[in-house]
Amino acid sequence: MAELLRQYGPAALAWALVLTRRRHEDGARRSVRWVLLGFAVSLTVLTPAVYAAGAAVGVPDLARLVGHAAMLVVVWAGVEFTARMNGMSRGPRWHARWVVGWFAVMCAMFALAPDLRPQSPWILEYCVVYLVAQGPGLVRIARQCARYAGLTAEPVLRLGLRLIAAGALGSLLYLVHKVLRTAISRFDIAYPLSHAVVTNKVLPTASTVLVLLGAGIPAAAGWARRYRLHRRLGPLWTALYRAEPSIALEPPALPDLLVVRRLRPRLYRRVIEIRDGLLALQPYRTREVAEAAREHARLTGLTGERSEVAVEAMTVAIALRSRAAGDPPGTPEVPISGGGNLDSDTAFLSEVSAAFRAYEGAVSRSAPGPRV
Repeated sequence: MAELLRQYGPAALAWALVLTRRRHEDGARRSVRWVLLGFAVSLTVLTPAVYAAGAAVGVPDLARLVGHAAMLVVVWAGVEFTARMNGMSRGPRWHARWVVGWFAVMCAMFALAPDLRPQSPWILEYCVVYLVAQGPGLVRIARQCARYAGLTAEPVLRLGLRLIAAGALGSLLYLVHKVLRTAISRFDIAYPLSHAVVTNKVLPTASTVLVLLGAGIPAAAGWARRYRLHRRLGPLWTALYRAEPSIALEPPALPDLLVVRRLRPRLYRRVIEIRDGLLALQPYRTREVAEAAREHARLTGLTGERSEVAVEAMTVAIALRSRAAGDPPGTPEVPISGGGNLDSDTAFLSEVSAAFRAYEGAVSRSAPGPRV
């Protein structure tokens, strides 16, 4: 069971990451997508089942060349990703030429080799060229990811970059190991780790999984954050939508609990629609409403940002009740609070929505007027 998991688990993980990523992304994320796709193809064609299928149709070793080609795509895309982290529009041109040129040499040696046994002619040369083709890129990826891991303030991104750096170094060590293991079949040299499980199975699998996790964890954390924020904004959005249905581009088709795709545009749209709803509610945010909300915050001992959130939530709850009761609109008194950019505004409105959920029931049970 453990061996099956080692052989097929990384490929399944790679495909899961490929299929769950958005297709329309910026340059850096597109590079990550190419990394994941390269891993998925390489790991899939090198599984025993696909390799056996190749043998059945008379091309048993072609899967090896295809898998190695896909790994060269992984390294090329990884270098492209590090270039975009540096603010460049693309990676160095020499690296793309380097990869393509050495792959052409690999194809020639693959054609010349009678089989893929370590002692066969051209196999050692093939392994050396494969190492040379990937080596500079792997070193660059490891260095740049480790560097930016020390600069970023986001813990999840820092973890992801460090995992990628460790995986790149592990991959480089494995390539060196493959060269040494092949060399002992031709030269009389000692290499104690030639048949060790740690170098032949643990090292390549761990290196691959580290890179996949490094690419997947930040994306998963971002999805979880957007999912939580989208759900947290639900009570405030729902109340405003019921009062002013025109704020919504389209009526909700699913409960928030089941909304799991396209969360980035959905979250953005929800924030905009909440802001539109608050603007529509502005005539009911009168002086009396403001004073009632501030008094409530003062009596509960809230200060600073917590007070601002409570005042905004209470103001919205009272204004919605006044509108629903048919009270005449007045002169707006309270400015609409919020963050300075989309991220901070989303965080602020999520706090307001959570507070609004608590205040909504109390306000609806209170007597007419702004008192609560």
